Amino acid sequence: MQAAAVAVRDEAASDDYGWVKANLRMKDGEPIVDLANCIRVFERHADFKGRFKFNEVLNKVLDKGTVMLDWRVSDTTATVQERFIPEVTTDMVLKALVVVANRAGS
Repeated sequence: MQAAAVAVRDEAASDDYGWVKANLRMKDGEPIVDLANCIRVFERHADFKGRFKFNEVLNKVLDKGTVMLDWRVSDTTATVQERFIPEVTTDMVLKALVVVANRAGS
């Protein structure tokens, strides 16, 4: 990997860690792995804020109007694990998505 690509990746990771420290509940320097923190990621981070709505007819979460199929939930979980809460589970991410989407309305 080229040095410029590594520097960009390291800078992005540093920005994410700064965001985590400023927005998530922490214990011993690490984000607490719970539903509340997962909800905070989806409601507060610019990459997620306002993206999710709940469709009561389909009984599914929509991401920018697209149904969150299992693979989309898994992909979102991987993003949250990589950037914000390493130990978060797919089940917890799905629960957080449902809460956030319902809070946003349909």
